[in-house]
Amino acid sequence: MTGFIVLISLIGIAFISIVTYEAIVSYKRNIRIYTLADSLVNVYCGVMERSFDLFYAVLFLMASEYIYQNWAPFQIPSNLFTWLIGLLLFDFIAYWFHRLSHEINIFWAAHIVHHQSEELNFTTVFRVSFFAVMFRSLFFIWMPLVGFDSFTILTLGVFLAGYQFLTHSRMIGKLGILESFMTTPSHHRVHHGRNAQYMDHNYGHVFIIWDKMFGTFVPEEEEPEYGITSGFESNSAMKAQFSYWKDLIIRASRAKKFSDKIKVFLKGPAWTPEDVGFLPSEYKTLPTGERIKRDVRITKEMSTYILLGTAVTLGLFFRLVFLVKQLPSPSLSALMENQEIVMYTLFVLISVFAQGQMLENTKNAFIAEIVRLVGFAFLAFYFFAQLEIASWLIPAALAYSIASLAWLIRLTFFAGEQITLVVKEA
Repeated sequence: MTGFIVLISLIGIAFISIVTYEAIVSYKRNIRIYTLADSLVNVYCGVMERSFDLFYAVLFLMASEYIYQNWAPFQIPSNLFTWLIGLLLFDFIAYWFHRLSHEINIFWAAHIVHHQSEELNFTTVFRVSFFAVMFRSLFFIWMPLVGFDSFTILTLGVFLAGYQFLTHSRMIGKLGILESFMTTPSHHRVHHGRNAQYMDHNYGHVFIIWDKMFGTFVPEEEEPEYGITSGFESNSAMKAQFSYWKDLIIRASRAKKFSDKIKVFLKGPAWTPEDVGFLPSEYKTLPTGERIKRDVRITKEMSTYILLGTAVTLGLFFRLVFLVKQLPSPSLSALMENQEIVMYTLFVLISVFAQGQMLENTKNAFIAEIVRLVGFAFLAFYFFAQLEIASWLIPAALAYSIASLAWLIRLTFFAGEQITLVVKEA
């Protein structure tokens, strides 16, 4: 347990340090790249995706190991040289998965989540869909078939994710010779642009060579405008996950031809049936027609309340990860039979929903938060007792739930303004 806590602590410190550095640099340059609402949605999406992946990854690794042991024509030895070869292959597959995720609607429905934000910063890398986890596995399951073992595939995936984190920055300029063969922040800014000259380019994760080979490379000439062309006007991680699926289902249901209903899912985002138009865009405009950049401001007191709730959710999420890692022989049945793992997972999902309702300022926010606070007290009472620090953690958790409930009542009914979000034109 000590080693896991140290690792998580180091990762957390590194992440906070990098984000803090970027925030300081952007402040000195008078560029606002972080907004609390946007960053929280990014984090909530990441928590949902990772929670799902804790279960799905077990299936993928089991399938990978079975294919490697039984179907691979030969087994590639594990060493630095073969790992680097594996990295090239892994990145090549990632390029095509990424590209097809922009060219086929059923994949785009998962990937669009990563492009919804009109900001670009280090937290953007967490804004992903749990649907993408399933689709991604369909592409990378070929790795064990050509002889790579599951551990090598796992380390390659971790390396790719870590590298991607570093490319999501507006503050890092061009990097000289690295621009010619590596995917840099400059290249990836282009990929996140909604400008006509930038859209659907620079799919590379680690190496930009694939884009140059297959004609999808565009250099950054001016900073892009970020986000999706239709806009996304929500602070809910749940809505982020399902919004484009809803769009596809509505258009498919309206199409008269059965073939068009299928094509809605299999063709690209630029296509729609002749008898069905695209759904209206969500973004707001000025009277002149100019698009307004989404910039949600949250009151200071509400920000404090939501940040404390987020800290609790993240703490329990890391506890969930620890419990999964401690299983002697991880399997889907072992996960589902572990009552504590199931309850933690449910609580994390409830928390993401409840805190999304708070950020959305919905009528259901109050009830959703009460469910979250009662659920946390339940977890503390039933599952914290086995911990070494239970003597103070349980009272602290119960005190947090009670105090937060009183605070929530004050914010909702007695604060002069209810759960309020102020939207300003950027």
